[in-house]
Amino acid sequence: MRYRNTTLAAATLLVLSMSSCAGPSDTGQPSSAPAAWVSYTTPDGSLVFEHRADWKVQEEPALANDPAGGISVQVKDAGGDMVARLDTGLIADLICSDPDVDVQYTEYDTEPMPELESMQGTEQRFVYRSIAPSSPDRGEPVATYAVISETGDRGQCGLFDFFTFTESSGGRFAGAYPSDELAPGQSYLDGAAAYVDSAEFRDVKRMLVSLRDTD
Repeated sequence: MRYRNTTLAAATLLVLSMSSCAGPSDTGQPSSAPAAWVSYTTPDGSLVFEHRADWKVQEEPALANDPAGGISVQVKDAGGDMVARLDTGLIADLICSDPDVDVQYTEYDTEPMPELESMQGTEQRFVYRSIAPSSPDRGEPVATYAVISETGDRGQCGLFDFFTFTESSGGRFAGAYPSDELAPGQSYLDGAAAYVDSAEFRDVKRMLVSLRDTD
């Protein structure tokens, strides 16, 4: 079983030294058939999103550090591999500084998400992007897809995959490009760029973009 790294914000920023940060669905349809989609509402009733009917949403112990609480769920595909993770109730103070090394920031796809409102007044969007140090000995490239809030210049804060939600906290709905799908001789960044044209990516994007408030 492949594993997709979804410990995105802190781990990525640490590796690249760019900044510091203070109801299951049914299974069934064969992959060759058009996928049916179903709706999932988070256990606290605050958010809803759509996912393929042959994917499973699994509740996890909440990672929330907001006293008001939050939820954590994993979304797994039909093979049991984690596609994305949704966590809410996260309080994060982001301070961006000049990077210690030159990096390459590439944004492959993005889409506004006006139906996901924030009590903090920020605009939310879906984004799929990568970041890579200029030298291989300074770290490995990372590509992630996520729901984010705008926080200054794009790429300035690395891959800080975080969206604001309540007045005091926000959340993360994100996943990572599965590098084990690389073609022979294909580099990680070339694979990440090609992934945007895959059927799996289209399903992942559709799911993340569907995240919205229940009110």
